[in-house]
Amino acid sequence: VEGNNLLVGLRAGATYDDRDSVLRATEGGILDLSAEECTGDHTFTLANVDYNKYFTVIQRPDGTGRQVLALHSAVGWASDNTPVYERYYAGGFRSIRGFAFRGVGPDVNGFKTGGDFQVLNSLEYQVPLVAKDAIYAVGFVDSGTVESRVDFKDYRVSAGVGLRIVVPALGQVPIALDFGFPIVKGPNDQTQVFSFWLGFFR
Repeated sequence: VEGNNLLVGLRAGATYDDRDSVLRATEGGILDLSAEECTGDHTFTLANVDYNKYFTVIQRPDGTGRQVLALHSAVGWASDNTPVYERYYAGGFRSIRGFAFRGVGPDVNGFKTGGDFQVLNSLEYQVPLVAKDAIYAVGFVDSGTVESRVDFKDYRVSAGVGLRIVVPALGQVPIALDFGFPIVKGPNDQTQVFSFWLGFFR
């Protein structure tokens, strides 16, 4: 794949969203389904399912200070002939924290080549620390795998804690600071304790 590669894709998707908020959901969920047929220098198919669900566990009588349990699951599949730049990689925020960005997946001679099958799962508990939920702490357990085919050979697990900070000067854009620690890892995984994210996430 070195050099120039032509890629043309036709994507179809459907989304069902009944969250109570786009900025910080505390109830409801969102389901994304998508499929893409790609052609050009490589012809292949991608299919993805992404699901998020939110539950308010505790709240004040006035409805503020909500402690939220958030669940996230994602499954991805790529057909044969998928080039390395379109395969799946895991690690980092919104993936498996405690591992480096693209640090999880098939490895060939020390190079991450991506996988054709991905499963990600996350369980996160959110606790507001100040009024208006401008800062809240999280505890999480992430797990998942990326394989060269549909398989669960090296299923990773990590756990950690973090902070979410809403900065009004940035237009309510949240900042995520997480410290993740691998519990179960693969033989060639690249770990990274701290992860940072600036932007909306669901």
